[in-house]
Amino acid sequence: MNTAPEPMRLGELLLLAFLWMLFGFMIWYYLSVFHGIPVRMAADLLLGSTLGESFYNIIPNPDRQYLFQVQTQIPFRFPDGTTEPLGFIINPLVYGYGLPLLFGLLMASNAPLWRKLLTLFVGYLAVMVVQIWGVYWQALKMLSFNFGPQVAQLVTETGVSQTAIALAYQLGVLIFPPLIPVIIWVLASWREVEQFTGWKPGTSKG
Repeated sequence: MNTAPEPMRLGELLLLAFLWMLFGFMIWYYLSVFHGIPVRMAADLLLGSTLGESFYNIIPNPDRQYLFQVQTQIPFRFPDGTTEPLGFIINPLVYGYGLPLLFGLLMASNAPLWRKLLTLFVGYLAVMVVQIWGVYWQALKMLSFNFGPQVAQLVTETGVSQTAIALAYQLGVLIFPPLIPVIIWVLASWREVEQFTGWKPGTSKG
């Protein structure tokens, strides 16, 4: 007699998700140079449109190419007395770790393979947007708060307030990276969420 497989317990899901996530982190890190290319290109366009002639470009860091080197045309006097165009480093991976998190949750679930791949593709696009947001606002944050009042004034003249920059940066670094992939997984795995929580739309306790 055929019997239906026993539903997965929450503890089993979390354990499998953790193991798959470790594997996903390795793949994600080793391919970071490649999946960072569209993020760098989009952030380059956005910063160029915001900062105008003060901005130059974003290039891969020569030493670690998964890092972004933001280059401006803003003259800056460094502590050693030299004056050169200002540049700084941004790590886009800070905003992209949600992708291996989503990978782990999906691979641990009982969803069909086609749905896992489709959800992972949607998640990749969403995480890419989160990374673009993070890189863009971190660059403006560093220009506004890290290099003195003269550099900050150039950003203020673009019409973007420091309050908006601080808020958008905090959202980009603290809220969006872990939240977006979890939301995508919940929407794609609603039956499993109902199984673990015991809650269904249209029902109430009491």
